[in-house]
Amino acid sequence: MARKGSIDDALSITRFLEVMREEKGDGCRIVIIDSGIAEDLEVEDSINFTDESIIDTEDHGSIIQHIIAEILPEAEIYAIKIPDPVPDHILISALNKAMKWKPHAINLSFTSEIPSDGSDPCSTYIDYLSPKTVIAVAAGNGGPRFMTIGSPATAREALTVGATDVRGRLWVKSSRGPTLDGRWKPNIVAPTNFVIPWIDEGETWPGTSFSTPFATALAAVLMKRVRDGFMARRIMELTAVSIPIIFTGRKIMLKGFRKASFVRKLFEAWPRLMDSRNLIGMGLLNASKAVEVAD
Repeated sequence: MARKGSIDDALSITRFLEVMREEKGDGCRIVIIDSGIAEDLEVEDSINFTDESIIDTEDHGSIIQHIIAEILPEAEIYAIKIPDPVPDHILISALNKAMKWKPHAINLSFTSEIPSDGSDPCSTYIDYLSPKTVIAVAAGNGGPRFMTIGSPATAREALTVGATDVRGRLWVKSSRGPTLDGRWKPNIVAPTNFVIPWIDEGETWPGTSFSTPFATALAAVLMKRVRDGFMARRIMELTAVSIPIIFTGRKIMLKGFRKASFVRKLFEAWPRLMDSRNLIGMGLLNASKAVEVAD
């Protein structure tokens, strides 16, 4: 039986272990907008958009918080609890409230799988905020179907995060692009499906929700240095490492469709569907190289 991947494996493949020798997150401000906070970790401040306790009872927001705390133990963490599903006006309000803390990065480990062109209110508001912070958004778990990245991950300036396993292989359920208006998404990929030691020892937790915090942590480190959201995102993209796609794009993206002949005609008419950037974006994030460039 194969050994289950650990968070150390995830940190190793993303070259975070090298960064963590020097960078502990001091001075980094990160906002997590999710299902609440971990009972055993502290936050600098919090806002609750629900009628429930701010404490996470779903083992979702708390896992996000633990991953970021593992990478950047000295970072200032702020939390906003939102309902699931979250209406557009509440998400926009949450993002607006988050900006009062002047975050270097915001983590959104949720999205829709309904195709979008990025012109919806939430995506548009993320674009508006993008010069001041990096908003990392989970691509979603709609793969292997193509065009399964929805709002707010379709925002032009969102750092949309897909997923690999801890060996750097594309996670089959990571949502694919392109967006409804033909843009490549996700922007980058990061590991998921590793053992979460703080919840159930021995259990692996898959999903782009848990790859996104790696990107959020790196974004905060870069923003502390370059102080420009656009530049921080581009550094992460341009230093990412390309990974091999084991299956052809056609085999991956046709899976789940009943009328394969229709989809083949669509591929022929729109060749960009076959581009690997619809699966992995610019590649697997490389924390060490990104920090080197930012310095």
